Amino acid sequence: MIEKGDSPMSRSTRLLILLAFLGIGFGFANARVFAEEPPASPAGEADRAAIHALLAEFVKAYDAGDAHAIAALFTSAARIEAEDADPIVGRAAIEKRFAERFEAEPGRTIVVEPTSLRMLGADAAIEEGLAVVASPPDGDHHAGSVRFRYTAAYVREDGRWLQDSIHDFPMPDLDAEKSPRERLADLEWLIGEWIDQDDDAEVETTCEWADDGAFLIRKFRVKAAGSIGLSGVQRVGWDPRLKQFRSWTFDSEGGFSEGLWSHEDGDDRWIIKTTGVLKDGRTASATNIVSRRGRDVVRWSSVERTLGSSALPGVEEVTLVRRPPPPRAAASPSTPAPTSTPGDPARSRR
Repeated sequence: MIEKGDSPMSRSTRLLILLAFLGIGFGFANARVFAEEPPASPAGEADRAAIHALLAEFVKAYDAGDAHAIAALFTSAARIEAEDADPIVGRAAIEKRFAERFEAEPGRTIVVEPTSLRMLGADAAIEEGLAVVASPPDGDHHAGSVRFRYTAAYVREDGRWLQDSIHDFPMPDLDAEKSPRERLADLEWLIGEWIDQDDDAEVETTCEWADDGAFLIRKFRVKAAGSIGLSGVQRVGWDPRLKQFRSWTFDSEGGFSEGLWSHEDGDDRWIIKTTGVLKDGRTASATNIVSRRGRDVVRWSSVERTLGSSALPGVEEVTLVRRPPPPRAAASPSTPAPTSTPGDPARSRR
């Protein structure tokens, strides 16, 4: 499975990065790659990281109910449009609308999942994604959550990236009465044994149902030089508050991570927004893209990766295959039937 031109080091690195794609062994994989890749990133990566940081500031300000901080992230003539409301135009109007919303609905939080980011020249970008606005777990204000798609435009002004427009598109809540197991049927294809290996390392991942059927349990291990270098476990389940899949992962080195999963209906591509903490306390994050290729092949890539305050380059696509079942024992040659004896019933019936 090694492509022409791959070196053992680069291939081994990709095997370890596969763990980050899964949202498992997150800290270990990022720490190894950070040490092996050059620290500098291209200008495009720096711009993407800056936009990603701006989005994180927006989420932080929203969760804190800080309308002034939110407005500061927009251009002076910014515009927000939604399907069921009048447009909001201008930084002052944006601050006023958010302040009114936070007063009427305190404690609401937002989760934002970008699915694409396109740079339009040096000073503009378009982002598309999904967002969920949720009530506090024990709150009485508009219980439940609202899920919608969005398109956001960014521009650079005086060296700083700002939001110039946002357009929200509501998404209906379908199949609200499904059980956790029924929802997890969308990920049932993960069940089984998966492997990626070369002469230097091997990554094995197994997936099975939890006893109660409410979660998928994934176990992994990395073998190098004949010994296990890392192992861990991941639990994948349905978050009824955010209305999406969520995963929690713990590895044998003390690292842990959390991922939010989403995909387009009818599409075999999954987007996993992962954040984690390494054993030394550094934080890491990545957007992992998982694409199915039939029943037994999965391809993974990773973008928008960070380690601490540093942006890391994206990682090229890796292929993971389902482990085939062990071969059956060879059939033994047919043994001739024994010769009948005088008292054999078979002989007496002839």
